[in-house]
This record gives sequence, C-alpha cells and structure tokens, in this order.
Amino acid sequence: MIRRTSAILIGLLLASLGVWFIPSTPQQPGTFGWVDDREQVRAVAATLPNPDFRATEAYRAAYDGPEDVFLWDASRKVLGRLIPPRDQKNLGSCVSFGTAAAVEHLICVQIANGAAEEYRDLAQEIIYGGSRVEIGGGKIRGDGSVGAWAAKFVADYGVLPRGVYGSFDLRAYDVSRCRDFGNRGVPDELEPETKKHPVRAVANVRSWAEAQAAIRNGYPIAVCSSQGFRMARDADGFCPPQGTWMHCMALVGVRGGARPGGFLLNSWGESAHSGPRGLGDPSPAGFWADASVLDRMLKQGDSWAFSGFRGFPAKKLDWYAGRVASDELRVASNQPEDVSCVRF
Repeated sequence: MIRRTSAILIGLLLASLGVWFIPSTPQQPGTFGWVDDREQVRAVAATLPNPDFRATEAYRAAYDGPEDVFLWDASRKVLGRLIPPRDQKNLGSCVSFGTAAAVEHLICVQIANGAAEEYRDLAQEIIYGGSRVEIGGGKIRGDGSVGAWAAKFVADYGVLPRGVYGSFDLRAYDVSRCRDFGNRGVPDELEPETKKHPVRAVANVRSWAEAQAAIRNGYPIAVCSSQGFRMARDADGFCPPQGTWMHCMALVGVRGGARPGGFLLNSWGESAHSGPRGLGDPSPAGFWADASVLDRMLKQGDSWAFSGFRGFPAKKLDWYAGRVASDELRVASNQPEDVSCVRF
C-alpha cells in the first residue's frame, strides 16, 4: 500500500511539472512482445514457397470430421498429460513462446498419427534469438519480435529441444539467456543442432475460416495480434475481449456449435487466468476466444500455421527401426513423406 501510494504521489508530482508517468499496477496482466511490422511480414512471405494457407489442400478440401478439435488431446495420448504451462516472465518473448507451443503441439500430433519420434520440450530462447537476429537482422531495439520472423526461423533454421549442449545448459527457460540470445542471435555452436529439426512448411493464416481448417487438419497456429482480453474466463471458458495486448499466443483447438471459437494457449503461467476452462478440459494457461474476435486478430496478418516437423527419432522403439530409416531416406531423397507425417 505504501509503495502504491508513493507511486501515485510521484506521478502527480511529475504531472505538475508537465511530465506524465503511469505507474505499473497489480492489474497489469503480463509481459507482451509482439512487434506489428506489416512490411516485414510481406518481406518474409515473399521468400516462402507457399506462404498463403488459402492455397493449401488443407484449406480447399471438403471437411467431414468433427466440429470440435482439441490438439491437446494428442499430447494426452502421447505423453499421458498436457504440455506444461509456460511463463515468459518479465521479457517480451511471447512470439517465441507462441511459436514453440504451436510446434510442440505439432510434434504430439505427428506422434499420435504414427510418426516414430519422441516428444521433447523446445527451447524458446533459440526461437527468440534466431527470429530477432538471424532473420530480423537485429533491427529491434528493446524486447519483442515479429511473428513472421519466428515462422521463417523455424523453417530455415529449425528448433532445439531442451538439454545440455557443450557449455550451454538449456534444460530450463532462463530470462537472462533469452535476452542475451535476443541481442546477439543463436550461438554458432548451437546452429548445427538446431538445423537438424526444421519445420518443413509454414503458412500465413488470415481468417477464422482458415484457422478452423488448419486446426482440424492438425496444424497449430501462432497468433500475433493487438487484441487484449479480460483475465477471468466466463462460464463457458471464454475470456471477453478487452484492451490492447501486443502479444502472441498459440491457437491449439477449435469448437463449433452455438458458440464457435478457438482456444488460445498463453505464456503467463498456469495461474494468470481464472474461471472454468471450458470444453475439452484444456490447459489452465489459456482460454477460449469467440470466433468473431479471432477473425479480427487473424486479419492483422501476422499469424502462422506449422506443418511437417522433422522430429526426434524414437531410438527406444527398436522394432520400429526399419520404418525410421525408411522415413529418413524419403526425407533425404525428397521422396513423398510417410502418411504419418502431417503436412499442408
């Protein structure tokens, strides 16, 4: 209370001198980090072979499956649990968290579909540094990144599972390391390991119709927008739109029926949002958003679906070794991939 009162008094004093100061409040929801740069989105799209999700078979083909699709069901099948809630803490690294969450769900979908791989948590620090420096060229001063930069990084450079790599201990998220990588890029020693695991295809998603098609075909989406929300979920698990968040979250589920919408997985820890989780028993780290709200968010143009992750071979599955070798040969020779590997 004393600290809050002091902040108000300081603000009033500065205002009397013609300087406005808005003190932080306990209601501040979390740390953001999306940089809205339409020019950079267009520049990245121009370098991609198939940047528009509307041009994919997944969008054009007729869909006759269930309206409600929850990609976290794949993690329950593969891991026996949900992917753990993430917390970006006091760094504007949300673009890397949203992208990593989307790719982690893609890994689980591929494994659930029969791919001979293991699930591994991903290091957000790699995506943050790579998007800002290797792709963005170090243009941003301060925190944050562009969604298109992260999408291009995971396609061109790949991702890295958590672990120890020489002198780099990446077993747990570290804000200082994330900021360091964000300033100087991915260390040269780590790039060869990262390039072993690229995402084969990324595509720009710009509408609710496209998002439904992507999720229903098993392709998670990193959604970047300026749309904010209330922190409390309603009786159906939805957070109403409110305010401005320059933020990135992963879209990992859709629902139809009387109240269509999508589930946004946030990166502010498991306790940021309160209230019922809603349909599908999703992660406590996210919330449902109405379809009309998501459509507005996607129309801002910097949201990306991911497909065809080159994963982590499941070496423990000895009886499956022949199929692993066969899949690797197809990738190396550019032959059609195994049907167990999802693609656009």
